[in-house]
Amino acid sequence: MSTKIEVQNLKKSYGSNEVLKGLDLIVKDNEVVVMIGPSGSGKSTFLRTLNKLEEPTAGKIIIDGHDLKDPRVNMNQVREKIGMVFQHFNLFNNLTVGENVMLSPVELGKMSKADAELEARELLKEVGLEDKFNAKPQSLSGGQKQRVAIARTLAMKPDMILFDEPTSALDPEMVGDVLAVMKKLAKAGMTMIVVTHEMGFAKEVADRVIFMADGHIMEEGKPEEIFGNPQNERTQEFLNKILNV
Repeated sequence: MSTKIEVQNLKKSYGSNEVLKGLDLIVKDNEVVVMIGPSGSGKSTFLRTLNKLEEPTAGKIIIDGHDLKDPRVNMNQVREKIGMVFQHFNLFNNLTVGENVMLSPVELGKMSKADAELEARELLKEVGLEDKFNAKPQSLSGGQKQRVAIARTLAMKPDMILFDEPTSALDPEMVGDVLAVMKKLAKAGMTMIVVTHEMGFAKEVADRVIFMADGHIMEEGKPEEIFGNPQNERTQEFLNKILNV
């Protein structure tokens, strides 16, 4: 498998507060990497540096062989290949569900309106919401909105998707529907980095689990290693608390 993302000694500070303290990470094509750890450990900040929603303070990010620090790299083109699904859905309430999904491909000249509509209907079918094409976002549940947000991300045909706690704002009974869509994407071979507190999802779907705390990657390994036999004391403490062992 070829390397999709390579991160070297990545640091991010806000003033004197160092949030990322020298991260090194390689993510391969078609790999599903799940990041777990306590709130405030830098997981979401890390995701946001990968598409330069946050500017790194130091270190290197190389995506598909493009060094993001190189001024010749067209960041907009790189971003088009990196889908991102946030905790909050960021849908446009004045547009229908279908229009939300169609918006970026049409605005960026990637598709005609007619083609974008066909694609949007197909994607909404994939996430189990084909009957919501003409609905307004405010009529949807949180779980449905998040599935629309995933369809909207897929409309840009990304090579990889970053998920930033996609289920943490949802009521518990809605979480399963969103995770089911994510599992389907993982099975289809989408490269994914997922920041989540859903340990069942991590165990079932991740190729690799990364435990982060205090701005460092403390431990990484296969799900059965991290959940079955964690080596790092901080990982053990965290899992004991979260899994109520």
